[in-house]
Amino acid sequence: MIVIHQKREDPCMQNDILSIFNESEGLNAKVFSLVRFKLLASLDALGQDGATYRELKAALAINDGVLFANLNVLKEMGYLTSGKITSEGKELELYTITPEGQDEWKRTRAWLCRFLRCGA
Repeated sequence: MIVIHQKREDPCMQNDILSIFNESEGLNAKVFSLVRFKLLASLDALGQDGATYRELKAALAINDGVLFANLNVLKEMGYLTSGKITSEGKELELYTITPEGQDEWKRTRAWLCRFLRCGA
């Protein structure tokens, strides 16, 4: 005779998951994409030094169209700024995270950490 034990979900864990999902309403849903997570996390780590388009493309292995589109969305939301710099005689676009972008990344990262711990 084979006995199968079903794992019962802990009611506390279920309530925690529901509270975590409810907390997500305070986050900007437009930030929730892997590419945008990569961009915000990277630019947050670099601070006001920022990174050029070329550096972001190489470091994050994101193709041109996807990178360009996502950088523009984050700029439109006010989470990134960009400006021209000259390096080795070439004009390049430098991207930096804004204080609003840092705040949104901090909120998103905290929520993601809670969400991932809950599933452990």
